[in-house]
Amino acid sequence: MLSSFSKIKTPLEKNLKEPRMKRGRFHLRATIILGIILCSASLLFLNLEPKNLDFYANESQVETCVQCHEELVQTFRKSTLSSIFHDECSSCHGEVEEHLEKGEVGTIFAFKATDLPTQKSNRCLTCHPEKKSRFPHSPHAKSSLDCTSCHLIHGEKQRAFFLNSSSTNTCLTCHEDIFSEFRLNERHRLEEGILTCSDCHDPHESQTRTQLGGFKHESCLRCHRDKGGPFLYEHGASRIEGCLSCHEVHGTPNRHLLTHQSVADLCFSCHGQAPFWHSRFDSYSTNCTLCHSTIHGSNLSKIFLK
Repeated sequence: MLSSFSKIKTPLEKNLKEPRMKRGRFHLRATIILGIILCSASLLFLNLEPKNLDFYANESQVETCVQCHEELVQTFRKSTLSSIFHDECSSCHGEVEEHLEKGEVGTIFAFKATDLPTQKSNRCLTCHPEKKSRFPHSPHAKSSLDCTSCHLIHGEKQRAFFLNSSSTNTCLTCHEDIFSEFRLNERHRLEEGILTCSDCHDPHESQTRTQLGGFKHESCLRCHRDKGGPFLYEHGASRIEGCLSCHEVHGTPNRHLLTHQSVADLCFSCHGQAPFWHSRFDSYSTNCTLCHSTIHGSNLSKIFLK
């Protein structure tokens, strides 16, 4: 009797067993559904064209581009741009799918000579926003030059990717007349490498900055701090026309980079109404700075005497 009663399951035991059976059926259904999804995804993946498959399967777009553009890719990989853009050619050249499928240029932006300068510059300025508002107003932009006129597209090891190994040599390609002044006896030491063009001029700034006139003479004061004051009595020319009122910027045969060989001629070019006792002074025997020695400014004399 006891054995027969032991085979009878209580309601509690039935409730414990039924959830296990339901869970088993649920796992079976989930496994079947997951298998169907994986099979569908694999079939869709296999239907992709080989070129697109290679392009998206690779960790880097460069691995696809190197098959036809090996020289450009090798140059690009040596530059800092490679790490910045994570080997993605489309960051600068745009969408590449049509180019890969048809073998034509398609939607590729190739920075060709026939492309508008503004189009090429805008591509670069998307990653250089600090120059975006200023460069269109610069003399270079107004002369229909773009970023590729001075900089390499894919870059190399040299700083800022200049076309001719340095910023100075790059400027030389267009400004040969200015570089001839650096061969005169009084000059800034550009050829010796002590300074470069960009130390004084910003090629991306507007023209008012490149002329270095008026308050822009601060570019000169970065090196010639003793001439900038502040002074109680200032030479008005330095606050109106800047250093260029008396000095040549690049080079000259005159000492101290002055615009005139004679100091008197230089001073009288502005101070035509000098006191009467100056009438006997001439440009051959007079040096105004013998008396007006603190010519850049003074804290003691309004006529710049010591």
